[in-house]
Amino acid sequence: MGLTVNTIKTEVVCQWSANIPSTPPAFTAAGEQLSVVPSFRYLGSILSEDNTIDNEVQNRIKQASAAFGRLRRRVFQNKNLHLRTKVCVYQAICITTLLYSCETWVTYSRHIRALEQFHIRCLQRILGITWRDRVPHSEVLSKTNCRTIEATITQHQLRWLGHVVRMPSNRLPRRVLYGQLHRGRRSAGGQKKRYKDQLKTALKTCKIRPEALEDVAAD
Repeated sequence: MGLTVNTIKTEVVCQWSANIPSTPPAFTAAGEQLSVVPSFRYLGSILSEDNTIDNEVQNRIKQASAAFGRLRRRVFQNKNLHLRTKVCVYQAICITTLLYSCETWVTYSRHIRALEQFHIRCLQRILGITWRDRVPHSEVLSKTNCRTIEATITQHQLRWLGHVVRMPSNRLPRRVLYGQLHRGRRSAGGQKKRYKDQLKTALKTCKIRPEALEDVAAD
């Protein structure tokens, strides 16, 4: 059984290191040259050539905003529904859409800021308040019994980390997590944040010692 490649639908994204020239080589399949693009969608997520989630975060906000808009009149502005019901629907649909695949994200402050702004704006609309009411964000979260986006992402990533830690040692996700490169070194100066750096920050936030991770994950 062979694999037939649809060259019309097949695209190539080249993700380069900072010290490697970014001239993309030519890729061919079945005698036809494939398109080299700056980003493409894979399993619902956007992969970019610059190895960041900038495009993915904007896409997630766009998708979640569309979901919120479809439910705005029927649910969020419906005076016959209790606030708790509205928040449950918001978390089940809008937040799930907003944070799809966030378990693998490497976030910077600009990403968290954009996501938090969208989150607060949606909750304000559910509560029927505007910026003119001068209600602090902490009070908006308290009234709706919601966590910040940053806390939610941390929870999702630690849950996924625990799942990977409990995997058998031959599973690919666990091998990648615990693997080390034999060659290569990081460039001098400011370093790009790695996924392991993201997880270390999450562990530190929740006061979990890395050496105790496997014991905590087993509970």
